[in-house]
Amino acid sequence: MKPLKNLIWFIIKALNAIGLIALFLAAFSDYISPERSVIFSYLGLFFPFILAGNGIVFLAWLILKQWKMVLLNFLVMLACIASIHTYFPLHGKTKEIPKDAIKILTYNVMCFEWIKKESAKHPNEILQYIKESDADIVCIQEYGASKTKKQFLMEKDILKALEKYPYHYFQYLMYPSYSEVYGMALFSKFPILSSKKIPYESYYNGSFVSELDIRGKKVTLINNHLESNKLSETDRSRYYQMTKDIDSHSLNIFTQIMSERLTPAYKIRARQAQLVSKVIEENKNPYIIVCGDFNDTPISYVRHKIKGNLLDAFAESGRGLGITYNKNHFLFRIDYILHSDNIQSYNCTVGKLKNSDHYPLWCYLELK
Repeated sequence: MKPLKNLIWFIIKALNAIGLIALFLAAFSDYISPERSVIFSYLGLFFPFILAGNGIVFLAWLILKQWKMVLLNFLVMLACIASIHTYFPLHGKTKEIPKDAIKILTYNVMCFEWIKKESAKHPNEILQYIKESDADIVCIQEYGASKTKKQFLMEKDILKALEKYPYHYFQYLMYPSYSEVYGMALFSKFPILSSKKIPYESYYNGSFVSELDIRGKKVTLINNHLESNKLSETDRSRYYQMTKDIDSHSLNIFTQIMSERLTPAYKIRARQAQLVSKVIEENKNPYIIVCGDFNDTPISYVRHKIKGNLLDAFAESGRGLGITYNKNHFLFRIDYILHSDNIQSYNCTVGKLKNSDHYPLWCYLELK
């Protein structure tokens, strides 16, 4: 019996070691471009699940009073603490916001619920949320409107609803069949001095850089909607079914989906992130804000590359997982507000309006 017991303990400890190695590699996977190896991108994607599994094992060793294994697991998790904090920060709420702080909102609006028409009885809730947010700067992704079809939400309706923003810029990306304009938008209470598109090819996605004058301070702002994961509704439904009932067939289908959809998207986003990073490096203004829908998780090459020396507002002043995508159990934080270190963020918060497939993300920023 003793050899069998020793064998069982050896297998358990070996599995624990594999789990710790996977955790360590996942925690630092964002340094590796998916163009070099996409395996690390998937490790980053599954980081919270790997962390949760190792956390359960750590508690088990603690209960069994296996102190050497407790110490080993603790040291590995301590080495990953920066990634853990990035994924799950725990900041309290600041009650007194500095009077000169500005409020910024970034929101993938899903074409305002597919350009749902405003009416007195049935207002467009996404548009009303932005209007009532009292944000000073609003960065919109998946902006959509009609210019001629009055049965849909028209661009003039949007401009009227957001008339307290005297400055705005639109970056049109394509002309889909369901509306006349589609792209990204910036609404600001502060003057927009200039705006231009960051040149990379994408039919549905894009980035643009603007220069704003905020109370005499020049601020560079970059709004992004990076390459989507190209998952169809059928793909998402299959993923949802797999989360309910995992079997070899559903797992094989999901693996195929990952190979055909996610892998190419990871590589495209990597190239887009490199171009955005170059714009950030060449920035001449003292203040910089980068926001938008990155379509990637907090432990990803895309976020790591764009962030560079910037700070992540949610990691600095948010609380919890900060999930910003809300459909089909793809529950991840993929929307961001980043800023230079001479800006202080307060109370970075994920809104709870569910009319889009993204939640709004906002925070207060103080330009020091």
